[in-house]
Amino acid sequence: MTPWDLRRWLMKPPRGVKLRLSQGDAVTEMNPRGRSWSKVADSIHAISPQLIELVASDGSVIRAVRPGDEELQLSQAAPAPPSALTNDPETARLTHFANLLHRAYEHSTNVAFAKLVELVERIDDRSTAIETRLERTEGAYRRVMQEQLREAFDRAADAEEAAEEVADDTGGAGPLEQMAAAFLQGSSQARQEAPAPNNNGKGK
Repeated sequence: MTPWDLRRWLMKPPRGVKLRLSQGDAVTEMNPRGRSWSKVADSIHAISPQLIELVASDGSVIRAVRPGDEELQLSQAAPAPPSALTNDPETARLTHFANLLHRAYEHSTNVAFAKLVELVERIDDRSTAIETRLERTEGAYRRVMQEQLREAFDRAADAEEAAEEVADDTGGAGPLEQMAAAFLQGSSQARQEAPAPNNNGKGK
């Protein structure tokens, strides 16, 4: 199987959440989350496992494939001409020409789709990165706002405690009451200190 064939096999519904790659007695698990399917297919093709299993979230196997099976490779190859026409040179020439066209179209189609998929995956990765940055920015903004709110509540509590201490020191009087008491006290003191009127015996 080519990486392109692996990618198509991976993307067939239903899709799994985990891959299990078996190479002899060694079993490797791969989590494709956050990675493009083409990169996952390239990695699997480089590992060349004997068995690939697509696993669901509950641990059950959705489907499995053996990339090295001869039947699978033969099914992907071009069909052979009928045995009655194998000895005809003209048929052999046309068959060879058709196989060349088939391989050329298959290669160009695979390359075009691979480039298109790579472009779409890059756009998806960019969108995911932008969303991640926005989430981090929103989280930082919420934290700053919460800190500012806590600081505002702390300042309000400190101001309330300071007002209570002042009220205790002045006998519970508020600022207006203190101003009124000071005004009355000053007026009384001014009346007491004012000199008595002197009529010199002229007044009756």
